[in-house]
Amino acid sequence: MPARPVLAGDAHLPLYRRLCITIAGRIADGHWRPGDMIPSETDLARIYDVAPGTVRKAIETLATDGLIERRHGRGTFVRRSNFDHYMTRFFLFRDASGSELDPESRILSRQVVSGPAPVVSALGLPDGSDLIHLVRHRYWEDAPRLLEDIYLPLHRFGPILTCDIEEIGPLLYPAYERLCGELVCFMEEEITIVPASAQDAAVLGLHSADLIVAIDRWAKDAARQPIEWRRSRGETGRFRYKVKVE
Repeated sequence: MPARPVLAGDAHLPLYRRLCITIAGRIADGHWRPGDMIPSETDLARIYDVAPGTVRKAIETLATDGLIERRHGRGTFVRRSNFDHYMTRFFLFRDASGSELDPESRILSRQVVSGPAPVVSALGLPDGSDLIHLVRHRYWEDAPRLLEDIYLPLHRFGPILTCDIEEIGPLLYPAYERLCGELVCFMEEEITIVPASAQDAAVLGLHSADLIVAIDRWAKDAARQPIEWRRSRGETGRFRYKVKVE
């Protein structure tokens, strides 16, 4: 008789929380992919030897977090988060008629680096870990307006380094999933106003030490492990931020 799967997480945590961690881990390791139906609540209770109420609370928590979704009469499925144009909500560019413009993305370089200590720490990796460093610019009306330094753990994203640049395409998160099997499920961002470096000012057409917007982002997998860290910089005059609280 096969051994019963063991719940992940600290033994002192509530059982529903450990089941949440277990299901999230199965999604993070690719056992269940976006669009896959996970076992029913009855089956999960049997598989992990927990009460139906424990499963129900875990499923409700994961659905609230946006990791899974219930489809009436069909079951519970892994949800695919859509961050395709998430960064453009911060920067507004319009043409002469006032219509909003979509940016063009260009990856300028890809290389392996021994990660800078703050980046390695942000990704929760051991000191000296090798990272992939992407330099990407976003263009509006053929001018670079948003500059990005993107760092990825080499051991998880090797194909991004070796594939043809055309295989990556304009959107990184679908490429991570398609080429590396890595799914971005959560994000955390921090926005600051900082003086532009001489290099950034030259690219953006600003004066050295002019103020720019810097957005640091931690992209995380289903288990909330950071798998990408990036810093994006753009003109303060193009910056916008809107939040609605109800």
